[in-house]
Amino acid sequence: MSAQYGFFIDSARCTGCKTCELACKDYKNLTPDVSFRRIYEYAGGDWQEDNGVWQQNVFAYYLSIACNHCEDPACTKVCPSGAMHKRDDGFVVVNEEVCIGCRYCHMACRTARRSTTRQRAI
Repeated sequence: MSAQYGFFIDSARCTGCKTCELACKDYKNLTPDVSFRRIYEYAGGDWQEDNGVWQQNVFAYYLSIACNHCEDPACTKVCPSGAMHKRDDGFVVVNEEVCIGCRYCHMACRTARRSTTRQRAI
């Protein structure tokens, strides 16, 4: 069996600073409209006055999302051009020279981790 890599993020320590997103963009030399990693913020709650004392149940947390490099990736199965493929080392990648930008990979991904530009699926 081939290697299966992962990416560990301690979500309890994530502050939503998006440094991981910027580091990825810098390392991959990506344009501003393309991102392999996204940071989502979830927040809620409110402040309520109770007999002159303000009580709160405010919360916020962040979720760093990227390609999961699935063991059996749906994105590779629906790609009509064969641009999406899984390498022997476990990474799911796109051959940008072959990609036709149909976004089928994006639609097939159960977690929609892949980002797309107007011209190419990434």
